Amino acid sequence: MQLLPTEGVAAFPLVDQAGCQKMLAAVNELPFRACTPVVGPKGKEVEQDFQIAMNFDQPTILDDYQKALEKQINQAFSLMQPSPYPQPFSFNDKAALIYKEGSKGITPHRDLLCFEAVIAILTLSGEAGFYICDDREKLNARRYAAEPGVMILMRGRNFAGIEERPYHYVKGVSKERVGYGLRYNVKEPAEKAR
Repeated sequence: MQLLPTEGVAAFPLVDQAGCQKMLAAVNELPFRACTPVVGPKGKEVEQDFQIAMNFDQPTILDDYQKALEKQINQAFSLMQPSPYPQPFSFNDKAALIYKEGSKGITPHRDLLCFEAVIAILTLSGEAGFYICDDREKLNARRYAAEPGVMILMRGRNFAGIEERPYHYVKGVSKERVGYGLRYNVKEPAEKAR
């Protein structure tokens, strides 16, 4: 968490192989669809090549993971004085993504302004390069390990009062990569948050 104000991102091992397999089994039961190949306004287009399942309602082991992660995040926030975001913090937006082998990934972009505090992306299987950079041209690109079990925490808007969100992209999908992401969307009604 202490890296997020300056680096915008932190990557570290979080879930063991058995845990990844259990979560992967749950993800494989979700209803996936192909993403829209190009999104964003003219001049700021983002190209993307993956399948996605979003905001599904069926209860799974993924809910247990979310609760445990929220507990850890709130503990970390409590250790930081002042807290970087109001507590209790919880996620209300979830998505599973599959990048097939040979996928083009996703070009540099920033998450929407409505996603605040912390963005959490856990790789469950596969291999790909996850990069943080300074702009859409990939200036100062830095690669982070996105291996199975590795958590990538990224700064969302308004973390410790910082408005800027890091540009990031995925490329080099050498083996099908499955990821699970959690975000907090301030535009969602409070009753949707857990």
